[in-house]
Amino acid sequence: MQDKAIAAIGRLTLQKESQAEPYMLYVQNMFPGINYDMILAVFSLTEQDGQQSCQFRGVDVEKVSEKTYQKYLYRGGSSRGGDITFTTKTGDLTKKLNTLLTVQLKNVIALSRVLNFQKDLRLLLALQHRLTVEYETVLESLKSAYGQMDKKRQQSSGFSICFESDGTRLYLSDFPTFQQQVLLSGTSGKSEKYGVSSQGKDQLCSVCLKKKPLLHGFASPFKYATVDKPGMVSGFFDQRGNWKNYPICSDCSLEFEHGQKYVTQKLKRYFYGSSYFAIPKTILRTDTKGLEKALKLITGLEFQLSEAEREKRVEDRIMQEIGKADNYFTLNLLFFEENPTTKAIKIRLLLEEILPSRFRKLFSEVPAAVNSSPLYKAAYRIKKEPQNLTFSFGLFKQFYEDDFYGIMNDVFVGLPINQQTLYSRFMAQIRSNYNKAQTSEGYLEPTGLTILKAHLLINYLTQLSLITTNQTILMQAEDLTEETRIEEKYGRAFDENLFRQFVADNPSFLDDSYKVGIFAVGVLVRLLLNIQQRELGGTPFEKKLKGYNLNPETLKTVYLETMAKLVQYRDYGRRYEPLSQIISEYFTLNSHKLPSISNNELSFYFVAGLEMAYRFRIEKTETNENKTNN
Repeated sequence: MQDKAIAAIGRLTLQKESQAEPYMLYVQNMFPGINYDMILAVFSLTEQDGQQSCQFRGVDVEKVSEKTYQKYLYRGGSSRGGDITFTTKTGDLTKKLNTLLTVQLKNVIALSRVLNFQKDLRLLLALQHRLTVEYETVLESLKSAYGQMDKKRQQSSGFSICFESDGTRLYLSDFPTFQQQVLLSGTSGKSEKYGVSSQGKDQLCSVCLKKKPLLHGFASPFKYATVDKPGMVSGFFDQRGNWKNYPICSDCSLEFEHGQKYVTQKLKRYFYGSSYFAIPKTILRTDTKGLEKALKLITGLEFQLSEAEREKRVEDRIMQEIGKADNYFTLNLLFFEENPTTKAIKIRLLLEEILPSRFRKLFSEVPAAVNSSPLYKAAYRIKKEPQNLTFSFGLFKQFYEDDFYGIMNDVFVGLPINQQTLYSRFMAQIRSNYNKAQTSEGYLEPTGLTILKAHLLINYLTQLSLITTNQTILMQAEDLTEETRIEEKYGRAFDENLFRQFVADNPSFLDDSYKVGIFAVGVLVRLLLNIQQRELGGTPFEKKLKGYNLNPETLKTVYLETMAKLVQYRDYGRRYEPLSQIISEYFTLNSHKLPSISNNELSFYFVAGLEMAYRFRIEKTETNENKTNN
């Protein structure tokens, strides 16, 4: 998996932190990437005749940043025993303070005795006495400070204890016992957990693949699996043998932990609502400068974007920036979901060793090619301002909401896309919006815009060769004589030239004769609906379309009934003869092919014609006869 890449990142960060105290290597940032609040119970210290006394002074709130988090000595523990030191995430403060008094404080007092840190021992005993005496006062003060925060601040806040002595504020990092507590947790915790010890000797490490004298069974900083309950242990193995399942040597465990810390704090990103880690890996394992350059590129991406860019398509823009790099590294994208309680991560998708050139193709080159179509200009409006429709992975999110990870994998890796699944997803959304439109007054995406998005997606996938198209239709626009042109005095009419040009310009969309025929039937039905709207003030024929759930037989019936209705509007009859001829050539003569395609594909091209019919109209022009009649 990502172990080697993460360990390499950790190795690089350790080289930069070579001057740090050993315990600091195991301190964790409670909420990486943001500044947050730390609620502090403040105690004053005084000493007289060798006796340490401790008084509760109140509660203070400090802002924690990337530069200051280490002084609070936070390191995560277990849900049952609490975190390693007093510092913890806020939540149920009654439970947190009770755990501190009854479990954590006793543990650290015992440790100070073992280490013979007498000064720390006197302080801790004084704190234990004061907390016991003023437990309710301290608890109510903490709750009051917590209650004054809004919900967002509460969700990313911590709780700790600090001391004041001779005008100086002392944090947990100022006391040797707490330092050793973190250090011991970071080292011994790699082999001891859940009351058992899991160690191997003289075996291969799963990360560096070297034979090492000691291997740890609980050294992975990522909780890919839970091994604290028998039913959750992979393969039902003995917990003491966990090192066999995931052996990590001492050197790699430290590198792995620091790599994990760097990844979670600086390489976490979001892609259309999905969390992922962007983990670089150099082509050459020894290319330290290349790795440092890649990390600098990724961590600086969001800061390179302007505020407007961050608000608009930031997900795609980050990928575009990655695509500008040379192929001196690959990127591993690990999409995951995290359990908010256990912090165990469930891997949803792992895309391994994607080159920048692949990002360039997916997010820059192919989008530039398909976005140039005039079909997408002024496709919709925002605050009355016309907007061009452009490709983004948001289109996949819209149509593949329940299988976004699956379609991402296929596109990134370059696997063929099932076209029938594609049509079924297009039609599922079109039908859903159509049905909602019959009863809902809220905003629904216009069907015409949905069709355009589907059109854009088909073009994008065709450019990537992920779907195959025939592109054998040779329909060229012709110079029509005045005699064959439709009489303009009847208003808007079908322009055969525009239709033929559209087919010629969209070979990946209308790549088979039967598709052209079905599309043309949709255009014809729209013309009938327009006539009915003008003549009757409504569109009763729309009920014949069965909510866009069409099959070959119903489509043939719709076509025949449309022709019969048009006969009733004799003034309009001649105006659609060219369209009828196209339907005869491409629909009627190919009707035997219809049973071989899916109903979703058939319905999609019918609705596409229905929604794009306006593109093939001739505008009404006033004639002398019109003026006379007026």
